[in-house]
Amino acid sequence: MLFNDLNFLFIFLPLVTVVTLWLVPRRLRIYLLIAASLVFYGQSGWQHALMLFLSILWVHFMTRSHAMEGARLRLVLAILFPAGTLLYFKYSTFVLQDILLLDMNGNDGGFSLFRDALLPAGISFFTFQLIGFAIDRYRGHFSEAPPLKTIMLYVSFFPQLIAGPIVRLQQVSDAISKLSTFQPDRNDWNKALGYLSIGLGYKVLIADSLHHYLAPIIKAPEAMGLSGLSYLITAYSFQIYFDFYGYSLIAIGLGHLFGFTLPVNFRAPYAALNPQDFWRRWHISLSYWIRDYLYLSLGGNQHYVRNILIIFTVCGLWHGAGFSFMAWGLFHGVLVILYHLNAKAWDRTPKPMQWAVTFILVSFAWLFFVFEFADMSLALASVWRVEFTQGANVSLEMMITVLAAAFVCFFVKAEHIAENSHAKSGVSFAWGGLLGAALFLSLLFVDRSETFIYFRF
Repeated sequence: MLFNDLNFLFIFLPLVTVVTLWLVPRRLRIYLLIAASLVFYGQSGWQHALMLFLSILWVHFMTRSHAMEGARLRLVLAILFPAGTLLYFKYSTFVLQDILLLDMNGNDGGFSLFRDALLPAGISFFTFQLIGFAIDRYRGHFSEAPPLKTIMLYVSFFPQLIAGPIVRLQQVSDAISKLSTFQPDRNDWNKALGYLSIGLGYKVLIADSLHHYLAPIIKAPEAMGLSGLSYLITAYSFQIYFDFYGYSLIAIGLGHLFGFTLPVNFRAPYAALNPQDFWRRWHISLSYWIRDYLYLSLGGNQHYVRNILIIFTVCGLWHGAGFSFMAWGLFHGVLVILYHLNAKAWDRTPKPMQWAVTFILVSFAWLFFVFEFADMSLALASVWRVEFTQGANVSLEMMITVLAAAFVCFFVKAEHIAENSHAKSGVSFAWGGLLGAALFLSLLFVDRSETFIYFRF
């Protein structure tokens, strides 16, 4: 089920909210939210919901003993099932076909245990939450093992289940414990509506509009030319930002309905002045997860270059099973290393230049998300082979859409508006009107909306 789905917006969400907050006994709220979350996820296939359920059960029973603290074997066993399912569903075909060069197509057209495995939506997100929790138990961050119902809701909570943010139990344990006594006030309702309106607007009105213009350009990389490639790099950079940022804002808003304050996942990443700063602002929950559970475990700054290359390779593979995703990760890793080695010289350059170079490099790197290597080569080669006047047609309407996206990206502070839209002032009243208009327009076009990009990760 998708946030930009009319069934979710007008049936599932209102029903779950009303039943949870007013119709069931308060002590049963947690069980209802767990059941609703599994139903939400099960819309992509009951097998995937069962796999999620079994993964949570496995980690819970493997980590509930007091002997878990400092026991490496127990840690390995705890992460074995969730990590194994992630490896099977997401990486088995890549390893067998692209690395071992085995023929995965077959000649009989029959069922293949690897080729026909359907990737569960958001598996990378909830797998990292389960692994992070197991490591926290191993490190002794919890003196007592949380009850099963707490772990179930922590991992499966539907607002952040499929595309994050990657939440840690410490961030939501208080909300889970107070769920039975929580009752949203006017402030909570206003925040929920504010985040939902902005997030849905970012997705439907901006990201999907850019997708509409980009789709025909992407289908013909050999005919792109300089004009088409320049537009693609800029427009896709804004598309993936507003697509993922929009989801994160909706998740935060939905969390407020049930007393959860989910962490902010973006802090104006395209305003970053260097590659290192970008990763402190983009997909923050993933960056901190990799830092705390992988980078520091590898020795951190003691082996800086090696560890940066490792963690960014992992970051690339986390996004997708393919050499292009690995290349994207390594590209960013090299950028971070080069900045680290030349930070003093970089920081002395004018800030507009720092920003421009960072934005261009980050935007260029998204090409690894758009194309496989062969098509990316065709797109880059078209700059020299296709004359400017014969490249992809970039209309005035397309340019206006990109400029509008850029304006919103750099000058609109979504969290500030959502958090303060309830205040009694003329400005806040105006913002409320704009939020209402954005929500109305989003609902008007939501039936034409695309799947969130990060659902495939």
